Amino acid sequence: MRPAAKKYRTAYKKKPDVERDMYLPRWSPSEVIRCSGCGAYYHRRHWTLTAPPGFEAPLHAHPVYCPACHKIKDRYPGGELRLLGIEAGERKELFGILRNEEERAREKNPLERIMRLEYANGDWRIETTTEKLAQRLGRSVRKARGGRLVFKWRHNNKFLRVEWTQEAGRRRAQP
Repeated sequence: MRPAAKKYRTAYKKKPDVERDMYLPRWSPSEVIRCSGCGAYYHRRHWTLTAPPGFEAPLHAHPVYCPACHKIKDRYPGGELRLLGIEAGERKELFGILRNEEERAREKNPLERIMRLEYANGDWRIETTTEKLAQRLGRSVRKARGGRLVFKWRHNNKFLRVEWTQEAGRRRAQP
């Protein structure tokens, strides 16, 4: 007779409670959905900007919105970028960098968008729908202008605050 197999505790292998993005759909509908806000398409569990082949716009009884439009409407950011110490002459250039990077990110994932730009106490705050977009915007500003980036993640990596400060030696001299 064989001895009974030894039982091992596998609780250490289990994942802790991971918060799920409540704006993402839990089920996948069989038909194609078109967002009433931005015009993105949901097909085969992915959001895209291009319509799937053979798609004809159905008439919905009520408006249907993508998760990014819901986040913008509810003012629920997934990430935040703070630009500290920007001078008036640099603003236009930096915002052009941010918009170009947002367009590139949106081509890959239409749910990555800039929600809001705010100016307070000489600093700019940019709220984004995803934490990855905030990270990407911060890196593109650092690549273009130099400076220092600080990443501050919250619990379970569901919110990211990025702070960019310009180096003191690299600031432009004002005439």
